[in-house]
Amino acid sequence: MSFDKTDRTQLLKEKLDELCLNYDVSHIGSDPIQFPHRYRNPSDIEAAAFIASSLAYGNVASIRRNLERVFSFLGTHPHETLLSINPGELTSALSGFKHRFTTVKHLSLLLLITRVALIEHGSLKNLFLEGHVSDRPSIKESLIYFVDHLLGQDVRPVYRSVQEAHEDGALFLLPSPRNGAACKRLNLFLRWMVRTGDAIDFGLWPEVSRSQLVIPLDTHAARLSRYLGLTKRKTSDWKTAEEITDALRKLDPTDPLKYDFSLTRLGILGDCDSKEGQSRCDECVLAELCSREILVS
Repeated sequence: MSFDKTDRTQLLKEKLDELCLNYDVSHIGSDPIQFPHRYRNPSDIEAAAFIASSLAYGNVASIRRNLERVFSFLGTHPHETLLSINPGELTSALSGFKHRFTTVKHLSLLLLITRVALIEHGSLKNLFLEGHVSDRPSIKESLIYFVDHLLGQDVRPVYRSVQEAHEDGALFLLPSPRNGAACKRLNLFLRWMVRTGDAIDFGLWPEVSRSQLVIPLDTHAARLSRYLGLTKRKTSDWKTAEEITDALRKLDPTDPLKYDFSLTRLGILGDCDSKEGQSRCDECVLAELCSREILVS
């Protein structure tokens, strides 16, 4: 079915708004955001969200299983645990941990960096706001500053230097838009911290505008965005993430990422599979706007 540009944009907004109602907060059990939702203290939520989002790659079952171990270690007050732990004991305390290609040393570095940032800045929000540029269309420059300063901290005793950590693959957990990376997990963390209004995200950083957020570009978001014509790019990099976000801003200029959680549920819950014959297209509210059959044929 063909539409003129204005009609299609309006219909897409209506259908995506409907999708948001279908995949609401009751579905957070399929998402790593379930872990920071266990806490009530904002400091604990922020710390838990940063750790959980950093490990949010791979299949749902492995993410949940490995985060359970991490949060068993972090306990009822992750913020307090991070401040009180002896950095030299991190690797031994988490011995045997492995999440896909994230090793116990990689995780220990992440916890150490988070700990130092909390000690030196009081919160991750304070560090982010130090470099936040509020008059830019996206948070790219702010995120570059944030990552640069996290990696500018003393990484001992886990690694002798940031270069050694890089050579060991540990910096996979802390990519930067500076290098063109999509930064899916960092953008996910920012969505959790900034957005509010639907009980899914936390809205703990009201100083940052929701309009500046960039979509956390995972395989589901990228594939579904291509089906819906939000991008034609095949590379899942920062440029593609911004292009998709720009398309979503046309639907909601103040809150483009309101659609992220519901869109990714389609893929994560198996309601829209990338394999031919594995999707439930007849039941999907987006069916008349979707070019899935063309793109997978």
